[in-house]
Amino acid sequence: MSKQAIYTVGLTGGIGSGKTVVSDHLGSLGVPIIDTDVIARQVVQPGQPALSALVEFFGNEILLEDGSLNRNELRQRAFKSDQTKAKLDAITHPAIRIATLQEIQLVEFSYCVVVVPLLTSTSEFGKIMNRVLVVTADHETKIRRVQSRSGLSHEEIERIMASQLSDTERLAFADDVIENNSTLAAARQATERLHHQYLTLSQQNDTKRL
Repeated sequence: MSKQAIYTVGLTGGIGSGKTVVSDHLGSLGVPIIDTDVIARQVVQPGQPALSALVEFFGNEILLEDGSLNRNELRQRAFKSDQTKAKLDAITHPAIRIATLQEIQLVEFSYCVVVVPLLTSTSEFGKIMNRVLVVTADHETKIRRVQSRSGLSHEEIERIMASQLSDTERLAFADDVIENNSTLAAARQATERLHHQYLTLSQQNDTKRL
């Protein structure tokens, strides 16, 4: 298989949608899962260029005594204005994208899944996906799930949801959708159906490149 064009599925969904259930099950089926949240933490580890750039702009106060990133302090400074938030994104997003592309190139499977919570059709990540899978659920179902695992109040969860893309916005650029309102078994069954579809699509994609 060409290492220049790994078939890539973008997986996204709002808080409480159950996208982790889907990604975990795909992983259990042998699919390489690349989580951009994990990568986002890796690119700001001590010694990484992105951390040095953040310190240069936001100051040494964003570092803990051991030299690692003080995320709370960075968050307070970065979200003071649109300009500082834009600077944070300008430093971290390219680093995350490059690291993600590097991981994609290491894939030794028919396809891979890239988990991107903030995926949009116009984002840099959106441009590298062959297909986008959106996991969704009813509003109250999502709230109930988040409350059961986090202890956040109904109002706090509503605020988080309001800060994210709506399901309507996500569904506008979805190729595939899992409506995760039922049981864990049902979610896994829907995931397996799409897994077989992606295997077929990736093989067709590979054939076109021969």
